[in-house]
Amino acid sequence: MDSVAGMALAINSDLYWTRFDAANSCFEDESADLLPIHILDVPAHPQSPSAHGHMQPQAPQQFSALKTLGEFLAGPNKGVWKYRLISMCQENSWSKLQITRPMLRRIVQHHEIAPDFLEVPLSFFDRSTDEEQSFCVPWTLREGGDYFEMFYTFRYAEYKGHPNEPYVIRQTGVYQKFHLKEKTCLWILVNPVPDSAAHRRVVDAFLNYQKEMEQNPLWLHCVVLASYFPRWREYLAAYEKRLLPLADTTAAAFIAEPLRVNHETLSKLRSLESHFMPTPAILQSFLDTLSELGSFSEKLLAHNCIHANEVRLFAILVSKYRRHALTFIRTAKFLQQRSNNTATLVSDTVAFKNQGVAQEQNGNMLLLTRSAVFLTVLTLFYLPWTFMTGLFGMNFFMMDQNTYRFVTSPKLWVYFVSAVVLTACTMLLYYVISGFPQLRKGRQSGGDGGIGLRQGLQRGFTDPEKSGGDGKKWS
Repeated sequence: MDSVAGMALAINSDLYWTRFDAANSCFEDESADLLPIHILDVPAHPQSPSAHGHMQPQAPQQFSALKTLGEFLAGPNKGVWKYRLISMCQENSWSKLQITRPMLRRIVQHHEIAPDFLEVPLSFFDRSTDEEQSFCVPWTLREGGDYFEMFYTFRYAEYKGHPNEPYVIRQTGVYQKFHLKEKTCLWILVNPVPDSAAHRRVVDAFLNYQKEMEQNPLWLHCVVLASYFPRWREYLAAYEKRLLPLADTTAAAFIAEPLRVNHETLSKLRSLESHFMPTPAILQSFLDTLSELGSFSEKLLAHNCIHANEVRLFAILVSKYRRHALTFIRTAKFLQQRSNNTATLVSDTVAFKNQGVAQEQNGNMLLLTRSAVFLTVLTLFYLPWTFMTGLFGMNFFMMDQNTYRFVTSPKLWVYFVSAVVLTACTMLLYYVISGFPQLRKGRQSGGDGGIGLRQGLQRGFTDPEKSGGDGKKWS
């Protein structure tokens, strides 16, 4: 088995194509109205160079159907371009890619793209919750006989302006195929929204900065990354601005005074913590991509595809991004820890306040209990006297005025029978009122007086988006 065949077997291309065919949530149906994909070519041998000395690119083409796309790829443009950009997008960042499976298959097969590239479009799928919020397709490099292929995805913060959630986390996919002999480049850009910042900047680079692209085949990666990377500082600053008032209010709370924090404050703090938590993982993936880009520039230098000065300048730029990324990581970890500590402080403060209220209520209950004991003692002291007064005050007893003797009525038994019946009815009523709900609760929980197995294992949704929220609306 030769090395190329061994590499193909190790990649297991069938697995990627199987996942590709089964991914119903990633690609639109052929009958759907699609947003067009854009293809922009810079010809290899232009007839009329521009005034700036670079090739005049052809007009961008837009395709929304397999037939027109196939005709373009098989047309006279085949093999005559030096740089080609294929840009596809989602309708919004939580929807399907605006391309059908046959169209993407045609692009991959026509340009002989490695099947493991399918990992990139499979990361853009229709969803209603923020799934895979920190996952990024890692930098992947494949070496052919006379070409290199590289691809990855990276996530970034995007300002939305919604009052509750001003920022969202989006992702962009990048693919490049560079031929060593012809010095041609194929670029594929997967955007989360139409007309994204990366799409606009890359198109501008194709139109006006071909010299930079020719001097450094990796220069366009920095263009894409620089479109979004600085926004991480704004993202962290926006949520830190929300964290500081909550932290200051919690630190200044006094147990003896009415609290200005409650369970709603705790919920806000945990929400802020969830915004800081995935940032270090996302930026660490960004650092890995930067490291691989720096290493690959050295490899291009060994193949005489880039000048040493360009490698040095590229290394300086990568080092600058690395320092900023490390700073953002430290900031995110600090803010996550501070929000967690503040949430813990809020929880402890509320618990201490509840303990103080409970202790005060226990003191009041102790006073009431002492009063009840005093009243009970008085009742026990006077009860026999009251009973005797009531008993002899009834007409069952009379005094003979001549002999001064008590005369007892023969119907005295009516009093005792009535008292016994009334006492029995009172005890029965008390048992029904106080004992029957406990008996019914025990039966519902399995008859053992505890929590039933089914009731104990039930679990409801805690994520408002999973329980029918409008997470898609603000994507």
